[in-house]
Amino acid sequence: MTTRTADQPLIDWDAEPEELLGADATARRQLDEHAQILPIATVGAAFAHLGRRLRVFWASTALTLLVVIGGAAAAAWMPRLIGQSVDLVQNGASAGDLWRQGGLILLSGALQAVLSALGWALVSSLGQRVLAGMREDVIDRALDLPAQTMEVTGIGDALSRVADDVDVTARAVNNVVPNLIQVGFYVVVTMISMVLLSPWLLILVVVIMPMYVIAAIWYLRRTAPIYRRERVAMGARAQGLLSAIHGIPTVHAYGIERRETRHVAVLSETAAVLGMRVMTLVTRLVAYIMWPESLAIALVLVLGYAMVHVGGAPIGLVTAAGLYVVSLLWPMTNLIFSLDDVQSAAASLTRMVGVIESFDPAASPGPQRPADASIRLEGVSHAYGSGADGEERIVLHPLDLEIAPGERVALVGASGAGKSTLAAILAGTLAPRHGRVLHGGADLEDADLEAIRRHANIVSQDVHVFRGTVAEDLRLAKEDATVPELREALEQVEAWSWVQALPRGLDTEVGEKGERLTAEQSQQLALARIVLRDPAVLVLDEATADEGSSGARVLERAALRVAEGRTTVIVAHRLSQAQDADRILVMADGRPVEQGTHAELVAAGGAYARLWEAWIS
Repeated sequence: MTTRTADQPLIDWDAEPEELLGADATARRQLDEHAQILPIATVGAAFAHLGRRLRVFWASTALTLLVVIGGAAAAAWMPRLIGQSVDLVQNGASAGDLWRQGGLILLSGALQAVLSALGWALVSSLGQRVLAGMREDVIDRALDLPAQTMEVTGIGDALSRVADDVDVTARAVNNVVPNLIQVGFYVVVTMISMVLLSPWLLILVVVIMPMYVIAAIWYLRRTAPIYRRERVAMGARAQGLLSAIHGIPTVHAYGIERRETRHVAVLSETAAVLGMRVMTLVTRLVAYIMWPESLAIALVLVLGYAMVHVGGAPIGLVTAAGLYVVSLLWPMTNLIFSLDDVQSAAASLTRMVGVIESFDPAASPGPQRPADASIRLEGVSHAYGSGADGEERIVLHPLDLEIAPGERVALVGASGAGKSTLAAILAGTLAPRHGRVLHGGADLEDADLEAIRRHANIVSQDVHVFRGTVAEDLRLAKEDATVPELREALEQVEAWSWVQALPRGLDTEVGEKGERLTAEQSQQLALARIVLRDPAVLVLDEATADEGSSGARVLERAALRVAEGRTTVIVAHRLSQAQDADRILVMADGRPVEQGTHAELVAAGGAYARLWEAWIS
């Protein structure tokens, strides 16, 4: 991307979004990823989902429609009453008749005001109840998305759907949808009233309405794909911001602040330019709408003249017709732009529903439950995405493996050998591309989800300390854990002493904006949660891999204690972690090349022996 000069605008509004990406390969790749990874529902599927939710509140929905239609009818009654007033004056009606007519006009206005306000409140209330359920489901599904999906997409797109898309939809529910419903019913009721007032006015409806329909179709068809691309760009921008913020130490270390700023700026400009594309279409639409508006006013004058001088219609009827036409001009334009706002919200709605319907956390794959702590892999292999040559990047070749209950297996090998992938598959957090994974005889593709989650747990090198007290963080594993149980778990991982030293002990706030914990302390809390959770299968994916840290030996001892009595798989960063394992699998290029005990592998003089020799030398 070229550097701007002082006289160049901040954003080139005439540029295509692809041109803004320029040579920023990271931004282009991120935009492409967000355009295709997480599912997006069709518009039809999104509104069908919305309809199913509305049926739950059928009584509120019926009452809302009744009130809105009543408000539209009261508004359509007003022009006819005013037209009748003109006829009364022309015919020399008495003062009493005029006061009575004035009272009806006031009643019409009062009914319109009350019913419109009540209708707006009912629509907003109904929309908020529906949206509240959708918001909870989006967050619920986002948290339940498979780990491999989140690793590929990054958290930006999911965060954009939970935050930006929910916000756009919420604003539509509060402001746009009530207006759209009320204006829509007003337009329909008013046109019906015009035709009932005089068949002559049907000419005006037949001539003018198609022009507005054509304008709406032209506009909505062009803005729909732009809105979809804009939402994708917003998700990519969120991911870019998160990556830059989370990587601040690295950014500072390598002095790449300008590069990261430019990267986020490119993604932001892409979203801004797409927004400006919509504004350009708005300008063209407004210019077009002036024609049917002007034509409507001209036609009502011509028709009014013909109705009075040819058809003998009373002047009051023509007055009502003129008021109907004038009162329709702004609502028709408002209706088009309300549909535009709904279309923008629909783009967000499709992304929300795409997440909601992509995975149902309440539905387990099947009823099977593990009978013991054994693990068996049958023909398991895995691959990620596609490489530059268009083929899958194979990270694990077909593998058969059996781990007995209580057996401790260590995975060793160079970086990229497939250890972490195999560990995630063994833990059940990663579904293999091919093959079967069985825990205690239960096939994970047909197993009770909650049972598997209780049965097997994984602790990785990067653990998260949730915001809250130490006790609350630990009780994530066991909600009803007592203080003595918390203390016992902490003592088992050698963490009780430093927890006691915190300002408020177990009640000390940790996590974001709380007491800052070291990497070793965070790992100890994660291991203590395992003690409380008490799974039959434990996978340690380099959970004690802080080479050279003062707490490395403490973590190793804690991990060994936690692993006692469980089927354990250890992704060993240091060979000392593998030395006491019942079996060692040496991984290379996505397949095990050796396996056996430490003594057997050293005696064999193969790959493990060479690694061990390098380790102890």
